Amino acid sequence: MVMDSYKVVRDSIHGDIYFRDLFVHLLDTPEVQRLYNIKQLGFAHLVFPGAHHTRLEHSIGVYKIAYQISETLGLDEEEKIVVSCAALLHDIGHGPFSHTLESILLEKFGVDHIDLTEKLILGEYEVFEPGEKSAVDSRIVSDVLTESGVDKKEIVRIIRGKTYKKPYLSQILNSTVDADQLDYLTRDAYYTGVAYGMIDVERLLNTLTIYNDNLAVKRKGVGVIENILMARGLMYSSVYFHKTVRIAELMLSKAIEEIPEIEPFEFFRMTDAEIISSLKNFGSFQHKIVTRLKYRRLFKQAYSLSALDMRDKDITLAKDLENIDFKREKERELEDILHIPRGHVIIDVPYPELQRAEPRIRKTDIHVVDDEDLKTLDDFTPIAGAIRSRVTPDWVIMIVTDEKYRNVVSKKAEKILFN
Repeated sequence: MVMDSYKVVRDSIHGDIYFRDLFVHLLDTPEVQRLYNIKQLGFAHLVFPGAHHTRLEHSIGVYKIAYQISETLGLDEEEKIVVSCAALLHDIGHGPFSHTLESILLEKFGVDHIDLTEKLILGEYEVFEPGEKSAVDSRIVSDVLTESGVDKKEIVRIIRGKTYKKPYLSQILNSTVDADQLDYLTRDAYYTGVAYGMIDVERLLNTLTIYNDNLAVKRKGVGVIENILMARGLMYSSVYFHKTVRIAELMLSKAIEEIPEIEPFEFFRMTDAEIISSLKNFGSFQHKIVTRLKYRRLFKQAYSLSALDMRDKDITLAKDLENIDFKREKERELEDILHIPRGHVIIDVPYPELQRAEPRIRKTDIHVVDDEDLKTLDDFTPIAGAIRSRVTPDWVIMIVTDEKYRNVVSKKAEKILFN
């Protein structure tokens, strides 16, 4: 591999980001370049028109912050390289519209984007569609890492948060407060125009430390940690799980679900534009859905049940609806009883998907070093407990449908659900 190569990327959030040697080659791989064509926030642009930024922008931002943290902590060169590789590559397994289609992949094959990221890094899976590989004529991520001598399995362990000998390596990328969240909260706030994600990243970097091989923050950093945890909670309720954004995601997922003998990997290799174009040719229902998404003619909420209104029987139903087969059975029942066409009633039970998309959503377990003593965030602020008890999103169960069926679904949904 030719070294001494050099590239500068001008980023809207972090300014100039420098890539040298191995990282120039990784940046140019098909797996990373493909992320140029996948929106970071799926359909959020339908509500926040500026939210057209991509997974690649986020990935290079995480790379920049992870390297800064590594420098701040005084990691050795080998540690800096492996952490930076993990940061740049952590999202290469994402499918079109980011998390939108992940539930389908999980249902059919029991894998998610992290599993696919691992397979790409280890060379067990490729992003190419038929006929693409010969046209690209480029080394894949696995080959670049092999030639550089970087431990691919260690990169995977860091991405998965499972580096046991040196926990701080994983925690830089996968912990209560990490490089991944620092970038996406700041970046997403910038592009959506909301103020919740404004974070003093430099202040946090100056307070990070390693204590007993774990990432920790000095006491003077508690304030910025509070800021980050509040920003995360507010961004999830106001942006990531905004009701309208969620409805658009549910519509796209339903269009794919309704394809007989679906092959999810066929879609997961695609980019955002490719999947929309492809779906138009699968049938009239798929064509109708993607056309409605194109012109923002979305389904409407017909029924919603919040956590505050939950009764014992509601809790039982919500748990039952987490089962995909049961949920689809109830969707079919609503459609049959109310004479609604197939695919036009969608039941949403978002909590399991929220947990998959952001397992850190209620975590506050960062260590705080105070005069050489190790304490928890709860020792300094009540905000940690408030974050853990905060309910996101606003609904536990939601039913959406075409506006023409909204009134009848609204009137009959509860009775049919609990029948």
